[in-house]
Amino acid sequence: MTLELTIPRLEALGTTYIVRWAEGVTIRMERIYEHRDYQVDAEITISDEEELSPHLLGPVRTSITKTWRSVIADLDHVSERGDWRQRLTQASILVLERYRAGVPIVALGAIETPAAIAEVLPGIVWQNLPTLVYGAGGIGKSQMALAWASALHTGTQVGGLKAIQGNVLFLDWETSDRMTWHRNRGLLNAAGVESGSWPDPDHPQAGRTGMVFYRFMSGPVWDSVEFLKAEVARLGIRTIVIDSAGPACGGEPESAAPTLKFFDSLRDMSDPNDPVQSIILAHVTHEARKGGRSSPFGSVYWINLPRNVFELAVSAGQRQNHSDYALHHRKSNTGSLRPPQGFRLTWGQDGCSIDELDIRQNAKLVAGLPLGERVSIAISENGAMSTADLAELLDAPSRSLSATLSGDDRFVSQNGRWETTEPLGVNGCTT
Repeated sequence: MTLELTIPRLEALGTTYIVRWAEGVTIRMERIYEHRDYQVDAEITISDEEELSPHLLGPVRTSITKTWRSVIADLDHVSERGDWRQRLTQASILVLERYRAGVPIVALGAIETPAAIAEVLPGIVWQNLPTLVYGAGGIGKSQMALAWASALHTGTQVGGLKAIQGNVLFLDWETSDRMTWHRNRGLLNAAGVESGSWPDPDHPQAGRTGMVFYRFMSGPVWDSVEFLKAEVARLGIRTIVIDSAGPACGGEPESAAPTLKFFDSLRDMSDPNDPVQSIILAHVTHEARKGGRSSPFGSVYWINLPRNVFELAVSAGQRQNHSDYALHHRKSNTGSLRPPQGFRLTWGQDGCSIDELDIRQNAKLVAGLPLGERVSIAISENGAMSTADLAELLDAPSRSLSATLSGDDRFVSQNGRWETTEPLGVNGCTT
């Protein structure tokens, strides 16, 4: 069987490439890998709608930059077409051109003025950008992230913050759909939000009301990029939650290569012209705290690549129905560091509620703040203070306190008493 060979068209879905001909032939190439000698392998699948059994070959892994002899021999056993060499050559050229081109160069001066980057969850999540939140294991990072995700998904408030509505996809390596369902249901109950009854995620109300979209994950995230990209587009996802970074990068968060591949995969899940924003959860290092702070466990890229990084600290008393949290802004590429934000999670008969918390109400959380922030709180509450008074109130070494006061532009000395030069922000801290 020999038919006219038409000009094919290429469709790219993340790292999957599909080449189609009008006469019904489709060649799919995915999981592409380029070797150091620039030879390229791919997993290919070939089908032909003109055949009685359309599926002809694959998935099979082969080189797409060497001879197609073995692939053509296999196709000749199941197809009467005599043009497979031409089609495979066309497909490999189209795919390699797109794969190696990456994102095109643009002239910034020719771009229409884009809208400012919005804070979809004020002070925590920025539009189109990755946010990383780290903390010790078992303190409630998943519960807090699910509360933020639920507020974003429903466009409601959480802990005094008004979220901008956008569908959320929760990717979970650590718990289960049943546990997450009960957690999310409790959050919605406490917030007075109806969950709806739409098992079909394409229902027009499914994104506006109800529970977040969820998928239990296993293995590194890059193994699922093609599927996730299609689902992100189909469901109109605007925020992705990663719980958590370690298993999402194949269990090697301390290595640079898997970490970089993780962030590449995260970008590949959505349109590069309008990428989704993300909340990435990570555990802390096993090393002792240095300078009063911990850091995410793993490669330095866990700090370098997210645009905002937060540390979540907790204070939970025994036999209490609540836990108090402080969210400390440790790194920002979107402006100055924000003051710490306080939250209280309370468990009741109706579920789990999230309320705003003045962290000055909790001695443990205040003690965990950097010394400069504690000085700001002290001055805001008591007015101008001498170094000796501050040292006594904060139980801080005089040498450390003097270095903080003299090295921080926020503080000025007038007649031996220290004042702050900046207006107060949330929780009594300077902005």
